[in-house]
Amino acid sequence: MQPIPEFDFKDQIESFFLAFDCIEHNISIMDRDLNVLWVNQAFVERLGLSKNEVIKEKCYKLWHRRSLPCDNCPCVKALQTGNIEKFERISSEERHYILTAIPIKENNQIKGVLEIGKEITEERLIEKRLREVIKIEGIYETLDNLSHQFNNIFTGIYGFAQLLENRLTDETSLKYLRKLIDGIEKGSKFMHSIANLKKIPSVKRVIDLNYLIISIRELIENIVGEKVMVEFSFTKEVPLISADPFQIREVILELIQNAKNSITDKGVIKISTEKKTVKSEMRVFVVISDNGKGMNEEILKKCFEPLFTTNPTNFGLGLSIVKSIITKHSGEIEIESVPESGTTVKIHFPAVTLPQEQGI
Repeated sequence: MQPIPEFDFKDQIESFFLAFDCIEHNISIMDRDLNVLWVNQAFVERLGLSKNEVIKEKCYKLWHRRSLPCDNCPCVKALQTGNIEKFERISSEERHYILTAIPIKENNQIKGVLEIGKEITEERLIEKRLREVIKIEGIYETLDNLSHQFNNIFTGIYGFAQLLENRLTDETSLKYLRKLIDGIEKGSKFMHSIANLKKIPSVKRVIDLNYLIISIRELIENIVGEKVMVEFSFTKEVPLISADPFQIREVILELIQNAKNSITDKGVIKISTEKKTVKSEMRVFVVISDNGKGMNEEILKKCFEPLFTTNPTNFGLGLSIVKSIITKHSGEIEIESVPESGTTVKIHFPAVTLPQEQGI
């Protein structure tokens, strides 16, 4: 039998703390009075100080120039409850952090707290930009619809005005009629110019739909809440598509929100991916189903229309934008729904392969 190697416990502790210095998140250990006992390198680099300058200082004084602990401080709460606590905080410099406080216990007594500060500023900026893009997309979708409706009206008026022009002989009446026709032509050109406004282009790249859904799993669970169970099922084949990941992410989250809204109390939402051939073309599917209240045939026929809604608290732009984004990605969307029996939404896109898969 091989002898058990001996370890220098002190060396192991030092290696443990050295490993913390390689982590990009702020990590600190504090006593019960929130005096800093130890910090990693990321902590001091973000403060622009040395480790000696932060040791024994209050964390709230270092970060926020306060004389008292911050409101909703997760460290204070963890010291009180003995549980792991989380809180999102925005610094005065508009930096976003997720703070996780872990109580340090000895013989069932809380001796201090370890705090991990994960900066998520970039993620929040991306979300903000995404909301702006989706908002603009919704405006354009509404303008397209309004332009189409007005052009239909102008076409009818213009046609009858031309017929009337050929039959009138009174010069005064013809003069007014021609002004009317001129106004219709100007209005039609104006609506065409609105419809042709340049839209924000998508930035497409090859993405794995399984990974994309996994990356927003926590967001999905936050949307549905504790009463709704979410079941995930992923295809074992690689579901690659060419798409703008931010827009596809928004499509999935919008459909999840709709599914959640259809469930009045407890329920189940199922999310699955699949790769199969449709009309001799390989397609990648995302299927989202719920056991909510469902839709009748009349609502089902109108659900993609801009400004149509059964909920007076929103503008009904959701599914209209969803369909617009999917269409721009050469995709299709299908909805099956039965009142009181739930809804199933299927979206699918052309499958793609990476160059190395093609032997290039």
